[in-house]
Amino acid sequence: MMLALVAFGPCPTFAEPAPAQPELDCSKGLEALRSWAAWLPGAERTARDGRDVVAVSAPDVWRVEITFTAPGEPGHPAIILRKFLKQVTGVWTAQSKACSYGDKAQFPALLASLKAEDTRLTNASRAEVERGKRERSPLAPTP
Repeated sequence: MMLALVAFGPCPTFAEPAPAQPELDCSKGLEALRSWAAWLPGAERTARDGRDVVAVSAPDVWRVEITFTAPGEPGHPAIILRKFLKQVTGVWTAQSKACSYGDKAQFPALLASLKAEDTRLTNASRAEVERGKRERSPLAPTP
């Protein structure tokens, strides 16, 4: 047994697993979710098109953008969690979930726009991966 341990040497260290992806729990309420998003480990806060956006990621595995809507948007105030997952094909797929704390009649419009944008983002990633495959030499090693 000791000979086997000496022959193989020290065991390689294993990479730490990717952190858990944040999940949206609408029952917590808008202000609690705003605080939760700000305190996520590795959270980066920015403003985009008048919206407050918090981003977290496990690079090259997944990324999440948590967006707080601006006045005038359907369902405002609302929070949107858009998750980008990297598939084995290299394509990033987008999936969204939202919580609306405003006009519930406008919530279906918000969900429809999210679904359309998820499809657009996923298709754009797919097209980029396909373009990269066409441009790569058939003799080049696969990434």
